[in-house]
Amino acid sequence: QGASVSCSWSFASTDCRLPAMAFKLCVQGLQEWLCSRSDEHATTHMVFPTASEGPVPLREAVEEPLLNYECMFMKTPLANSSYPALAFRLRHSNPGILKSSLAAALAEHPFLAGRIRGKTVALTADGVPFTVVSSKERSAPELVRELDLLRFSDFRSPRHVKRGLEPLLTVKLTRFADGSAVLVMCRSHALLDGTSGWAFVHDWARLARGGGWRSSRQPSREDDDEGQKASATGRNSEALRAALPDEKCLQELSQELLGKRLVANSWKTLAISAVFLAVAPVYDFLWLRGITGELARPRVYFSNDELARIKSAATPEAGSSGDGWVSTQEALTAYLLLTIGRAVLPPASRGRVAAVFLLDARKAIGLGPQDLLGSGLVFVKVSFDGLLQMSLAEVATVLHERCKTGTSAETLSKRWRLVAGAADIGSEFDAMMDAMPKRREYDMFLMLNNQSKRQLPDFGSDASGGQVQGVVSNVGPTLLLPAEDGIQVLLDPTILRVTKSRKTRRAALAALRSEIPVATSIDRKKCADPTLISQSVAARGA
Repeated sequence: QGASVSCSWSFASTDCRLPAMAFKLCVQGLQEWLCSRSDEHATTHMVFPTASEGPVPLREAVEEPLLNYECMFMKTPLANSSYPALAFRLRHSNPGILKSSLAAALAEHPFLAGRIRGKTVALTADGVPFTVVSSKERSAPELVRELDLLRFSDFRSPRHVKRGLEPLLTVKLTRFADGSAVLVMCRSHALLDGTSGWAFVHDWARLARGGGWRSSRQPSREDDDEGQKASATGRNSEALRAALPDEKCLQELSQELLGKRLVANSWKTLAISAVFLAVAPVYDFLWLRGITGELARPRVYFSNDELARIKSAATPEAGSSGDGWVSTQEALTAYLLLTIGRAVLPPASRGRVAAVFLLDARKAIGLGPQDLLGSGLVFVKVSFDGLLQMSLAEVATVLHERCKTGTSAETLSKRWRLVAGAADIGSEFDAMMDAMPKRREYDMFLMLNNQSKRQLPDFGSDASGGQVQGVVSNVGPTLLLPAEDGIQVLLDPTILRVTKSRKTRRAALAALRSEIPVATSIDRKKCADPTLISQSVAARGA
């Protein structure tokens, strides 16, 4: 099923051989040919911003500058989530309703139908491609795998997006014989990060249900002042400009958070940019054919009841150090670190580990959830020693206590302003890499992108799509996504590469199910392979 990390293939692997690559390309070509024969036909239409009272008057003169921090995502390969997919399984679908509601959603966020011009995004009439594929297969997959995104998605080259040759947003609907469907939205990370992407999908779903249109988003024909432009485009330019630090403030933030001064146009950022420029086209070609292995992350399901048990076991007893409370995210992170660490780290290991949380800083810099932003993320790192000698509650308490200051609104604002300001002087990769754990300094580390609190969208009656039954995305590194009656974890295989033993890696994955505090009523046979959730477990939980 392509789910075992031990079978992952790395482009940078030292043991890769040309014959193996050629064989994989031949297999992929055969799969694409068989897939093309199984589909009856595919049609693509351009969807344009349209409000209830008619087309929205778009003016190409209206342009919005992008932050250099956002433009960074047009340099990186697709494997770095520069044009990520968000895929939903639908019980039924109505292409007409989905297209018309998408047009209304674009009227609220008209820049998404525009194109990039250099470092600006312009309101143009180019539109969003909406592809409908009719498949002869009986039903949509009960569980859409990450690798299935290559079939169901309409990915575009980030470098072509930067040149204005490709859209900022694509939609693909694959319909099956029984009426079920897979709906996938791909978007440029330069304009839509995770929060903005989910907000747009919920706006789209609200309009598909027959909800009202936010006319305040419509561009004005007469008024060109900045405030009107912000409300018309969904970008809060004033707040973004106010958040960017000047040169003096940037260096102060760098000294405080990194302990050093930033150098303009640093060799590290220039070198990384040059590598991306040279490697990205080839790597994207391989990635789109499933050869590089990134789309095979182990997938583990936790029901709400199991999460409650993990949190209960991770909560320190009364009288212990700390404030006697941990969040569900901290409890689950502690459980992942401790369970995997006990399986893969040698007993004599120092047990030095790091957890990096990808957090949304938009509220801290004065933005709302509806304000379009290509990157509101910041990295908060927590490290400690002695993992193997600690209990679950002790690990969770360390994470909680050390996250208190790191996750405050003030700190999140400082971290975002540091990276955004560093991008303005050509040192964004320096600032970001200093926030990342260095592999040589830690026995194990986990980077967590928690999107499990997102609500699965509801597109209205079954005729138009209904309640989404499942979701998958290729963003990383370790991704937490909502699932029916629980959450699913797409685990970054980096955490398992501490050991070279495939048997040990499989044992670590199995332990994530078998070591859940307090015996569960889940049929263990259904969870024998923790890298692939059976539909019965995913749908019903415990």
